[in-house]
Amino acid sequence: MDYDKVKNTTLKVFQKCDIKSFPIDCIEILTKYGMKVETYYSQKPAKLSRCLTYSEDAFILKKTVYYNDNKPIGRIRFSLAHEIGHIALEHTVHRTEEQEKEADCFASYLLAPRMAIHYSICKNQNDVAKLFNISNEAAQYAFDDYRRWYRWTVYHKMSLFDKVMYTHFYNDNAKCFVYKIKKCACCDTVIYNSISIVCKKCNTPSRSYMWQPLPEDDFIIGENNWLYGGL
Repeated sequence: MDYDKVKNTTLKVFQKCDIKSFPIDCIEILTKYGMKVETYYSQKPAKLSRCLTYSEDAFILKKTVYYNDNKPIGRIRFSLAHEIGHIALEHTVHRTEEQEKEADCFASYLLAPRMAIHYSICKNQNDVAKLFNISNEAAQYAFDDYRRWYRWTVYHKMSLFDKVMYTHFYNDNAKCFVYKIKKCACCDTVIYNSISIVCKKCNTPSRSYMWQPLPEDDFIIGENNWLYGGL
């Protein structure tokens, strides 16, 4: 497998779709690539049966991506990222085993770039799973690969790919590598690299009666519902 090709293609997707924050919205990316996206269980019974027979997770037919919306959200996101990989890597209609492996590798780099794992200071697979909203299995693979990337970078310095990645996610306002951007729920101030839903200014004792932050897990679920239409 040509890992450089796969990684460079993920970078092209970040650039083409102007992705600056994680977790990414796979459906929005597919839309920007001119694809329609439909769920299995929105189909009529006969077509639903054909979808499940064709693939347990997702597939592309003409200009539409169909995905199994009865799977856990982490698996859905990986399946959608996998299909983005087939499109971005310009794979043939009749997929080969090598192309399937490339699409899996692409999905991992797209959903949780190793540099983003580093700058978000993820300590383990659980941190990766929560921040990037991926399954524990995908998070473990990404975290293990991140540690390999880190050891290589320490001894060999940043590659050209890493330098371009850093440049893409560097934010002039924050003056650092940014992996998460959101707006304060109270005042719309832009918040960088934080899981908090309010900015520091609004998170004061005098305003605490106005806004009670949700527990972290509840917030992640709520954010995913907003991003993915209640999946």
